[in-house]
Amino acid sequence: MKKNLLLIHGWNYRNYTSMTDEDDAWHNRKHFVDLLEEDFNIYKLNLPGFCGEKEPDKKYFTLDDFADYINDYIQKNNIPVDYVLGYSFGGPVAITWKNKYPSKVKLILVSPAIIRNQDKSKKFVKTPRVLKPFRDFVRDLYLIYYVKNNEMRYGTKFLRNTYQEIVRKDVTDELEKIDPNEVCIIYGTLDKMVKPYKLQEKVNQDYKKRIAFIENGGHDIANSHPEEIISDIKKFYKELK
Repeated sequence: MKKNLLLIHGWNYRNYTSMTDEDDAWHNRKHFVDLLEEDFNIYKLNLPGFCGEKEPDKKYFTLDDFADYINDYIQKNNIPVDYVLGYSFGGPVAITWKNKYPSKVKLILVSPAIIRNQDKSKKFVKTPRVLKPFRDFVRDLYLIYYVKNNEMRYGTKFLRNTYQEIVRKDVTDELEKIDPNEVCIIYGTLDKMVKPYKLQEKVNQDYKKRIAFIENGGHDIANSHPEEIISDIKKFYKELK
């Protein structure tokens, strides 16, 4: 009997509602999802602001807000979840959800953005509270027009604010609160968007055993190496079927 798998997609500006007519944030990884369906009953959702999903009446979302959003989806749809797969940014969302709503659900983290560079924001730490709106305004202009950061450039105000809220959130400590036997982590050896080897250096020995590396894979290993991801998942969780 197939088990139930909930997919949490990553942060891709091409899937912003203003940038696409697609209604499925996994449309660009269809073959990977098709392979997963051989072993799982698949459930998918779009995060707020992506692929037509309505944005909340809030300035921005935190990781806790995303965790609540995921849990509300599970509860409203009465899904008996066995596994949650978080891709890229979906990884820290899945980690935050599991810690906030403890269960025996197993996590599959593919190219997860767990380690972040928090040093980039240190120069803003001493900014007086009254100047924060001006600081944020200047920062956004810099990222949009000088750096040409597409996540900022094409985002709504909600998406831009959310991106800035979560982009430097390191969740390594949160990861290690979870039983390593309930986590499977898969990276490509050539992934330059996240820091797989730094994570391996930082986590304890039990977690080191839960990290698999796909040779010559980049960040988008779901498209370049989908069969190898499935194989690694099965190695970690032999009871899939």
